Amino acid sequence: MQVKELRGNFLVPIAVPYVAAGGAGGGLYTAPNKLAIVSATMMWGASITGTATNFFTISFFNRVAGAGTVQFATAVAYSNGVNATKATAVTLTLSSTAADLLVAASDTLSIEITTTGTGLVCPGGTLMLTVKNR
Repeated sequence: MQVKELRGNFLVPIAVPYVAAGGAGGGLYTAPNKLAIVSATMMWGASITGTATNFFTISFFNRVAGAGTVQFATAVAYSNGVNATKATAVTLTLSSTAADLLVAASDTLSIEITTTGTGLVCPGGTLMLTVKNR
C-alpha cells in the first residue's frame, strides 16, 4: 500500500536529533504526495528547563523547493519559564492560515533548531505530525 492510498488521519514521525549547546540542527521530511497537516506534537527524549539568556528555539517550516518560508506551526523558544518533560507530548499551535497546512508532493518539511546566546542542549526527540491525504 502506498501513502497516497491511506484514508483518514495517519502519523508521520520526524526525528529531531540531539544538538549540543550553541549548535544548530533539525530534521526533514519530504512529502510523497499532497497532504494536509491536522495536528502536531513534540516529544522530547529528556526534560528541558528553559533559561533566560541561553536557550534554543525549534521552528517548523515548509521549505517549498528548498527555499519556502511557510511556518506551519508556531516556533517554541525554550527560554525562561518554558519547559518540557521527557516523553510528554507538547501540543504545537498550528498556523491559523489554512493554506499553510497544505503540503504539496515533494515539499520538504523542515524542523530547525537555532540558539540564542551560548544556547541550551536540545536533547533530541520526535515531531509527530498527524496528516491526511488530499
